[in-house]
Amino acid sequence: MGGRQQKIQRELAFMSSAEVKPTALSDGGTEPSAAGSKPESHAGNEQLLEVMLERENLWAALKRVEQNKGAAGVDGMGVTELRGYLKDHWPDVREQLRSGSYQPQPVRRVEIPKTGGGMRKLSIPTVVDRFIQQENVLCPG
Repeated sequence: MGGRQQKIQRELAFMSSAEVKPTALSDGGTEPSAAGSKPESHAGNEQLLEVMLERENLWAALKRVEQNKGAAGVDGMGVTELRGYLKDHWPDVREQLRSGSYQPQPVRRVEIPKTGGGMRKLSIPTVVDRFIQQENVLCPG
């Protein structure tokens, strides 16, 4: 990892760490209360989004989606079509992400057989939504 990327990772980790003080268990409860946590900073979220939208992170996300391959979502768009779609539509998608108006598409539901019998249910997001999810994975908060 390069020096610049390490610095960004440290800044992101610092920005996202909220002060959470341990609390005693309530009577009969099994989990501590999270009441001591601070709300997220709007400025911090904007900074994280801008890091997420940096060119190098976008390329890394695109490469990961292409390498992972996978089936098309409800829109029928395959991984091989993603690059061309982003060339034409990225400014609109980016603006929707920045404004908070981006809405992921519904997932496609499929069932595949299990080796021991029965069926496993899968939810397949669109390739655009997988691309956006990869950006989040590459820029943890």
